[in-house]
Amino acid sequence: MYRLILASVFLFSAVAASYGQAPREFSGKLDPQLSPDMVHVYERVYHAAALSGFRFETAPPDGTVVSAGALIDYRSASNKTLMLIVEPPKGKPFLWVDGNANGIYETAEQFPMSPVEGTNQLSTVIRLPIKNAYFKDYPIYVRYFRGFSHPDLAATDRLIEQSVYSLAYGRVQIGDRKVLFQYPFPPGENGINPTEGLFGVDVDGNGRIRDEQFSVETSYTSGQEAVFPLGDIYVSTTRIEMSTGTITVRRREKSDYTRVDLEVGREMPDFTFTDLAGKERKLSDFRGKYLMVDFWGVWCGDCTRETPFHLEAYKRFRKRGFEILGVDSDESIETVKAYIAKNKMTWPQATNDSTKRLQQVDYRLQEYPSTILLGPDGKVLVLNQRLLRGDTLLQTLDRFLPK
Repeated sequence: MYRLILASVFLFSAVAASYGQAPREFSGKLDPQLSPDMVHVYERVYHAAALSGFRFETAPPDGTVVSAGALIDYRSASNKTLMLIVEPPKGKPFLWVDGNANGIYETAEQFPMSPVEGTNQLSTVIRLPIKNAYFKDYPIYVRYFRGFSHPDLAATDRLIEQSVYSLAYGRVQIGDRKVLFQYPFPPGENGINPTEGLFGVDVDGNGRIRDEQFSVETSYTSGQEAVFPLGDIYVSTTRIEMSTGTITVRRREKSDYTRVDLEVGREMPDFTFTDLAGKERKLSDFRGKYLMVDFWGVWCGDCTRETPFHLEAYKRFRKRGFEILGVDSDESIETVKAYIAKNKMTWPQATNDSTKRLQQVDYRLQEYPSTILLGPDGKVLVLNQRLLRGDTLLQTLDRFLPK
């Protein structure tokens, strides 16, 4: 009997192997260097400073113009590091950062800038040292808007934009494809947590990851692994070994993929919410209107900067069938009520408590504001965020709405 059972086991194994059992785990490796996150960039103003206020290994020549400001730098406990824009009387401008924090601006800590094609701007990637088992430095992209002027800026002020996050990329062999994966890298921690932050996968196989709101290729997650569709399977990263850079990805069930994907031309699924008056409502209540669904919050400076444009859009286009549904993300309902009253925002608002799952699980919003324009049939007209910001919003509405 034992031999018969043993023979049956061998036969089953052989048959399973011949049909090719799908592996449950896949492995890959991180790229050797981090990359700056070029999507989330912020502007900063730097101010004129005297050379005498700094210690240099080799002092710049007389006549050098120096501007100083706080570089957003998540390596440091204060999340900032002093950076200098140095413009010598002869030669090209460069950036100077005390990367090792010894109080001296050393020659090796200078970062030359290159021209941005077709503009008067200059840019570079600063690489600052970090203590990590795998990565040796932390990249920050900086663009200097040389010659920029604004009524609110002094003639000696300088405008820059910089990246604030860095990303780790890696390739994982899945079937006959080597798939590109993207991971958040917090420089103050020793490793990459596969359940926290903004993750990405090259779902369509074009060699790039489309990192933008509502993209199927990026997903923000907190407390659980981000699941992505990949052909006819679903995958998530389960661990990353920083000592070797080894990535382990596991296969997931279709039921694990709970995110709601949006595409232009497809209907936005209905959802229920409670408005600020305590009334339960539905997205479908707005059928027949050109509806802008705006995920926002009073806490979000980028959101409140859009308020004047929303007010103008509501005033200008409401008679042409335009409506706004705000989906608030503030923890305090009194905060949003006070802001709305102060700014005379009369359009409907969904409370945070009634839409938390919608924001955090269904759409896994990666930043605020996140805005969608729907047609009267409830289908998505616009997902491109640049078309729904500032003055461009007004142009977009004028193009889509009936005259």
